Amino acid sequence: MLRNIDVNLYDRGRLETQFGPFVKTDTFPGRVEAELLGAQYARILQDTSRLVAHQWREHIERSALKGFLFHGGPGTGKTSMAKRIAYEMCRVFEDGGGASAAEPGNEVVLVMIDGSDIARGRYGDSEERLADFFEYARDGESHGHTHGGGHDHGHAGDAMRRTVLLFDDVESLFMARSAAGAREWHFSQNSVFFHGIDELDTSHTVVVLTTNRIDLVDAAVIDRFMCFEFSPPSVDVQIEVARDRARLQHLNDADIAAVIDRIREGDPLRSLREVERLVTQAYVNKILTRQP
Repeated sequence: MLRNIDVNLYDRGRLETQFGPFVKTDTFPGRVEAELLGAQYARILQDTSRLVAHQWREHIERSALKGFLFHGGPGTGKTSMAKRIAYEMCRVFEDGGGASAAEPGNEVVLVMIDGSDIARGRYGDSEERLADFFEYARDGESHGHTHGGGHDHGHAGDAMRRTVLLFDDVESLFMARSAAGAREWHFSQNSVFFHGIDELDTSHTVVVLTTNRIDLVDAAVIDRFMCFEFSPPSVDVQIEVARDRARLQHLNDADIAAVIDRIREGDPLRSLREVERLVTQAYVNKILTRQP
């Protein structure tokens, strides 16, 4: 049985640390201080948030839509999008945003899972660990007994914990049978994962997968999820992100002039992470060149 301290848990406070407070709440989705910028991200956030909110609000327990598979190059915002969806659901179900009414005790959390969270030395232990994550999403840390800190998900209107299960970099977890690095234990893990997905209670849980190499992911995994491709951001989006990140670090346009020139005239950047790295370097340079 997993406890909260056994998982990489993102609650409302931890998500707010990354995205800042909501600065606009009269739209759906709302807007946060450190928003994911660009039309691609706005569309994906709107579509996924509307789908999750509908299933959770209407208590649809056995939906065919189990979640989403985000694929694209490294640093294109896939993991951040999963966290942003969870934060939006915090607004909707904890605050009563959108069409939902706030209910005392409601909680939305994201549990981030990667290969190191599942890998175990003995055969069968990894499969058991994987099953534990689905059990944790279903029952909470105390198997649904509210006096122990968990939440009963069984009754509409009750306060409950809703969960986003994020499996990050799934090409290392659920590898295609045809992949050169696939081993027998991959297939065993896949079977446990399929069972967990097939039994998923979609009225309070959604699963998000991310991958940089969709070609390595088992086709049966891909078939179970709604796929979104994350393309490299456009030059305009990169500049918008650079200015937004600069603002958060108290930099002005003059401070990041070289960054903007690099984006416009240099070799194409393939990810938002590269943009953020350039802004960070400009920030460091400004501090270190300042007279003490």
